[in-house]
Amino acid sequence: MKAKKIERELVRILGEDNVSSDVGDLIPYERDDQFAFISPHRPDIVARPSTKEEVQEILKLADRHKVPVVPLASGINRKGLCIASKGGILLDLRRMNRILEINEEMMTATIEPGVSFGQLVEEARKVGFRVITPYAPSTASVLANYMLRGIYGTATRHGIDHLINIEVVLPDGTILQTGSAAFNQSLPYCNIVNGPDLCKLFQANPGTLGVITKGVIRLYEMPEVIEPLIVVYPDYTSMVEPSIEMTRRELVASCWPMMFTGAAMKILTNSMNEDVYMMWLYLEGDREQVERDKETVEKITERSGGFFLPDTPMLNRDTMIKDQIWERTSVSGWKGGNMYGCSFYGVMKLATRYYEATRKISERHGFDAFHYESVPVAPFHGQLTYNDPCIFWNGSNTEEIKEIKELHEEIKRSLIDIGIYGWFRPFPSVVDLSKLGRYGEMWKKIKGLIDPNSIMNPGKPPL
Repeated sequence: MKAKKIERELVRILGEDNVSSDVGDLIPYERDDQFAFISPHRPDIVARPSTKEEVQEILKLADRHKVPVVPLASGINRKGLCIASKGGILLDLRRMNRILEINEEMMTATIEPGVSFGQLVEEARKVGFRVITPYAPSTASVLANYMLRGIYGTATRHGIDHLINIEVVLPDGTILQTGSAAFNQSLPYCNIVNGPDLCKLFQANPGTLGVITKGVIRLYEMPEVIEPLIVVYPDYTSMVEPSIEMTRRELVASCWPMMFTGAAMKILTNSMNEDVYMMWLYLEGDREQVERDKETVEKITERSGGFFLPDTPMLNRDTMIKDQIWERTSVSGWKGGNMYGCSFYGVMKLATRYYEATRKISERHGFDAFHYESVPVAPFHGQLTYNDPCIFWNGSNTEEIKEIKELHEEIKRSLIDIGIYGWFRPFPSVVDLSKLGRYGEMWKKIKGLIDPNSIMNPGKPPL
């Protein structure tokens, strides 16, 4: 009875076309590619607002009746972050897809959560600006990705934080502006105001503190030259020191040391069947700077035992440039069925140990289609590096589901034993507040203060 009443109220707010409890409409929201770790679960109702005022009314209604709300920005999700594990309202924000402003003087864009990277890249290019893009489909939400701090093509030079300010509808329906927008909404271009940076408080919280309805992000000048290079190395260890040197000397915008087993290469190329160790490098800047940096990079490469790979049909220079400024042009890894990942932040000098440990665990559990990458991230203090052990596997095989679950727990224990900074995102299957001490306790208290009825994405960190 309560569900029917909630649905009637939602119809009043949004109209019949934007509310549904029909099973056919709910099924697409019930799972993502990590169903082996986060059990599928359907929401009770899907609601599609188009304005912040509608979001406010929905949250007031949900908070009053203590109904769970799960925000979803574009549907390009992984690892259970938008699965309605407690049912309730799935808040699909894709209709909120307006680019509100591109400010050339301030080098910013103000956007709603449904704006995709493809959409924003096109608009920014019209005025000569660049959007920092992840290696993800162009349909991914810019704000959702920046809120969760994705990993980007230029992470080695520009880091992972491109969000300035946000507008948040809190669980009780009130609105919070962060940074300078809290002081003067006509000047939202700075994250500094008269106190702490509350924008960062909401980052890396997967919809558990409120609903983001607007964000101000950084834009960048498009470099005169983007020079992609591929260097092949004999093993993983030989890539570590040159990566550290190139990053510390700020020679490259991107540095992606990676390896693929023969089985993974077979899936990706349909032909090659041998282990490959390679480094993807991007040099950026004016022509003279790029030529100087390339000369230095060539010396470092020669000294460390690597060699440059020429353009090939498989690794095409034009495709690599497109990837850097636009989108991931290929997701062929999914041809293997599913792709497991356990991404985390660690120390570059330990990259070989991370790689060897996770590959050994993968092989022990019978998974030979393995891929690993380590990406230095600016600022490189503490040798900050994004790491990701990946496995192509078959989610329709019940034995592989059992093995991948056991492997996941073993990989987590192994990485913690070696020593890592923390997990890449607050995924439900990796984040454990008991490992975070007082920090974890404070995180949970903040959640309780902002969302006392625990309606926002329950079941996700902080649990």
